[in-house]
Amino acid sequence: MPATQNAGPERRLNLAGATLVGVGAMVGAGIFVLCGVAVTHAGPAALAAFALNGVLSLITAASFAELSSAFPESGGSYVFARKVFPIGGAFAAGWVLWFAYVAACALYSLGFASFMAYGLRAAIGVSVAGWFLPVTACVTAAVALGILARKGAGAGNWISIAKLAAFLILIVAGLAVLAARPAGTVSRSLTPFFGHGVGGLFMAMGFTFIALEGFEIISAIGEEVKTPEKTIPRAMFLSIFIAMVVYTGLLFVVLTVGGEPGGAPAYETLGQSGDSAVAVAAGNYLGWFGGVVVVVAGLLSTFSALAATLLAASRVSFSMARDRALPRSLAHVTGRSKSPLAALVVSTLVVMIVISVTGNVEVTGAAASLIFLISFGLTNAAGLLVRLRAGTLAAFRAPLYPALPIIGITACSGLALFQAIVVPEASAVVLVWILIGAILYRISFGTHARTVAARAEAWDAELVKLRGRTPLVLVPMANPDRAEPLLRFAYALATPGRGRVRALTVGRFDPEADSAEDGELAYRRAEAVVQHAVSTACRMRKSFEGAVLLAPGVTDAIARVAAEQHPETVLVGMANMGEGGGVGLLSEILARTTSDIVVLNAPQAWSLKGVRRILVPVAGGSPHDPLRARLIGSLIRDGNRTVRLLRILRAGEDRSTAERELRYRAEDLGVPEQDCRIESGQDRDPVEIIARHSAEADLMLMGFGTRTGRRRLIGNFALRVVAASKCPVVAIAEAPVRTLPRR
Repeated sequence: MPATQNAGPERRLNLAGATLVGVGAMVGAGIFVLCGVAVTHAGPAALAAFALNGVLSLITAASFAELSSAFPESGGSYVFARKVFPIGGAFAAGWVLWFAYVAACALYSLGFASFMAYGLRAAIGVSVAGWFLPVTACVTAAVALGILARKGAGAGNWISIAKLAAFLILIVAGLAVLAARPAGTVSRSLTPFFGHGVGGLFMAMGFTFIALEGFEIISAIGEEVKTPEKTIPRAMFLSIFIAMVVYTGLLFVVLTVGGEPGGAPAYETLGQSGDSAVAVAAGNYLGWFGGVVVVVAGLLSTFSALAATLLAASRVSFSMARDRALPRSLAHVTGRSKSPLAALVVSTLVVMIVISVTGNVEVTGAAASLIFLISFGLTNAAGLLVRLRAGTLAAFRAPLYPALPIIGITACSGLALFQAIVVPEASAVVLVWILIGAILYRISFGTHARTVAARAEAWDAELVKLRGRTPLVLVPMANPDRAEPLLRFAYALATPGRGRVRALTVGRFDPEADSAEDGELAYRRAEAVVQHAVSTACRMRKSFEGAVLLAPGVTDAIARVAAEQHPETVLVGMANMGEGGGVGLLSEILARTTSDIVVLNAPQAWSLKGVRRILVPVAGGSPHDPLRARLIGSLIRDGNRTVRLLRILRAGEDRSTAERELRYRAEDLGVPEQDCRIESGQDRDPVEIIARHSAEADLMLMGFGTRTGRRRLIGNFALRVVAASKCPVVAIAEAPVRTLPRR
């Protein structure tokens, strides 16, 4: 496949480095910031909430590990969605995942600022002003950006090691204090365990699920991990194990010895401490030293989590930009670290906007948790679909298939629904973000993203298989002498091993007006066409599908078959389209089908075997680009062919702008930049310019038709180009918004 994208980041991380990325994102920040929230809603059962979230994460991690092993690319869940869903669905998954990481970054930035404020208050008795938290959070995000831009993936792993040491001090010291307490301390501290009921447990799980977010970041930086098929699964499970040991150990200590000596149980008082709950608890059982350790650990934890999550946010946006689902400028890697600097900067700016708009730790955390639950549910679904459609592709094989992914889908979906109902503010934030994404995709990103996706499918039959598609090319035939070139062209367009070609011959027969002899004659003529098609398919060693219909109207029959069989493409052969021959029939087919239309205008003896040079005239903007990309990819894949893009400047059009647009289009279509040409159309007939270039080509691929609602009409300019062309022409018209599924 032509390399038109920028190279990705370098593979630099080993098992220890990848594990520390996950640990850096998971350990500490969530329990520090959300411990008080969990205890408020669940009491002692907060311990069970963290443990159950850990189990849910392990279930989901199995799907992540298998998918990451099979597809070790930057982007994580977005990449998995792109493999199994259409590009529109993949965009939606990537868009919300990007926001989830951004919201998590805002949460960790605010958490860092909160610990900074707590430390200042505890150390020197200064209460900070209201502006301190958002300003400090934004500055912290900017510092993380600077470190990541300079060092890339793995930056700040030393912080993760330091914070693990701080957690170890808190846990070991707490257990030592507990050992010195009277017998029965544990039971008194944790009774009643489910005092807030099962509903409180579920609420705590919903609020704190983000604390177990982080292991999947290892998959989001898959292109930066050495031997990813083995390293990524191991690093994921190691990071979850380390996080659960730290979380459950610290929460157990906080709940048993974190209350005021001789006072009420810790769970009755710590819930009122908000995001300072762990600091208050440590101060109760370790005095001033405990407060110092918590502040240090909190600052290290929130910052390392911020850095790791910001890294993931940038990689998701970077991967989406490579697929043109976000602006292409975010797809560039720069500097010694080979980092996507633009993606880092934009992600940081969005983090700052979220901080400025919300400033609310609870709502921000709930929104991020909700999105991660949805994302994890989609990843479990992707793992299920990959196995169903393509079998095991990865070195790591998730156990207990299909039970495990089904449990993951059910649990994530149920908890997400519960979270959406309980915290409607979080649901509103998510819905607003999805609405913004839908608008942007519709007006800006959609065509470019579908173009790149179509190009990828043309080259990668496995991708078509993963998406569960068996695209059909429907070929209406009427002339036996043109059956062979038309069918050979259809097989070139069909995806190898997945696509199907179906010949359709319609004999004119009106039961109310024609005799039985007329019907038999019409059938024999149609059968002769099919016989030629069968002979061609057998010589090509291809499977054959065909149908013969007798109907009063050819167009009605073709439209009915297309509506019933949902072909991706309807391929029509014409010998005199430029002279207006068959245009009426073609216009009716265009207006009455929802498939892509490809018209082959070539002499009767034409053969695709002789095609080596393909001319593609393009205008400033075209809705045909996705179909154009698929055909270019198919024709290049089928033989050793070159493609030249031709752009004709309109009067008053800026040449530098046109050159940039043509370069971008070449990237999307997979055409080398050196095969692009621009000619001035001022005071010259564009048709003559195209005709001159066609003399140097063996085939011309051009778009035609305009749209009025769902109706597409053939323009006079397109007919003039076809008539003037010195080589055969393939004219294309992409379907409008689809009302029928592509199979």
